[in-house]
Amino acid sequence: MSLDPYGAHDAYGVYGIAGARRTDDSGTPSSLAAYREGDDHALRRILDEHERLLAHIVRRYATHSDESYEELLQVGYVGLLKAVRGYDPGYEAGFGSYAYAKIDGELRHHFRDNGLVKRPRWARSLYARVSEATARLSAELGRLPLPEEIATEVNLTPEGVHELLKLFSDTEVSSLDGAEEADLSAIRSLRHESFSLPVEDRIVLEEGLQQLTELQRRVVYLFFYKDLSQTEIGRRLGLPQRRVSRIIASSMKSLKDRLTRD
Repeated sequence: MSLDPYGAHDAYGVYGIAGARRTDDSGTPSSLAAYREGDDHALRRILDEHERLLAHIVRRYATHSDESYEELLQVGYVGLLKAVRGYDPGYEAGFGSYAYAKIDGELRHHFRDNGLVKRPRWARSLYARVSEATARLSAELGRLPLPEEIATEVNLTPEGVHELLKLFSDTEVSSLDGAEEADLSAIRSLRHESFSLPVEDRIVLEEGLQQLTELQRRVVYLFFYKDLSQTEIGRRLGLPQRRVSRIIASSMKSLKDRLTRD
């Protein structure tokens, strides 16, 4: 029998969560086996069985964090999914102990390395939507939602949700250690919606805007998003109308070059 890599022999006790209700792991091995054979309902059973454990750990961190419970729940959810994928029935400890270590470790890495990785604004916005959707679906369904359910709710492909979660759980430290990095090109809309750019196009546009100067971004925002005239923009920014016109033209050229290149 192989040894548990976390050194746990007594479910939960080693990790100091006596206040959490113990989870009955008796059915987990069969559910894990079924999930690995392609049974998505088995994954739902595992998540349901360990929802209390996840909530307990996340709540403990949320008490001392500026981040919301919903945001930290998403981080912990990644840890629980990693536990589902990584647990070996040959470990001496039960799945609950292994899951606790994975969830707790994911949250610790999140807090330790959160400041090391600069994530683009569009990714932070999408991640907030995923967190909100997870909280909303959890309330509606009475359980943790499956990745596919979250994907449908936020109009992202399941692969896109997975890569987005990976982006917010990975760190520069793990990247240096050779861990697989998030594939941002996989973040795409699940379906096209009228009068709305697909998320992959919005990402390209957002990245193009970030390449502009601060003044160019300000002018583009006022002209296209606030619908101000060039004269009104010039008056607000203290610029002659002719210069505003040149800034818009140069900004559009830069964006066109970027979009054409991509």
